[in-house]
Amino acid sequence: MGAAAPILGCGTAPDQGAFAALSSLTENSLAIVRLYAAPLPGIGLVAIHPWFVVKQVESTSFDRWEVWPVAGGPFGHVRQNLFAAEGDASSDGAYVIAELQGAAAEPVVDFIYSQSPSYPCRDHYVLLPGPNSSSYAQWVLDGTGWNAALPPSAIGKDVACSEPAKLNSNMRQS
Repeated sequence: MGAAAPILGCGTAPDQGAFAALSSLTENSLAIVRLYAAPLPGIGLVAIHPWFVVKQVESTSFDRWEVWPVAGGPFGHVRQNLFAAEGDASSDGAYVIAELQGAAAEPVVDFIYSQSPSYPCRDHYVLLPGPNSSSYAQWVLDGTGWNAALPPSAIGKDVACSEPAKLNSNMRQS
């Protein structure tokens, strides 16, 4: 993946050299969560599409969670595994924004699996200004307390349907 690369109009992608290839992480027993982004096709000069890739403890596979413009399945616009984990939905430029592994990842992974199906905006999607994929990503970050920051090009991150869900008391916090 290499050094930081400019994303036109979107700043600079984090140094991808800090992140192991996803395929190399399938055999470890740790929980893992990554926040990915890619420039949006057609408006990638100013906007990104973020999503999460998660692996539960002891699992050998990853699941991708995101909000997509076309609703489908049981969770409305919230989609699980619509695309490959690192697929960039035709924008040619997916990159990792942030990653957690081990105990720090577990409550975020648990939140994504348990709360995403009831995301308050799951039945609403508006490209601009939102709610959209950036609104969902920010909702997860807020609900888990993960201090990863979406870039300014995550248009819609400040749009919310309601207050974010909070970690359940039985979910371990790090």
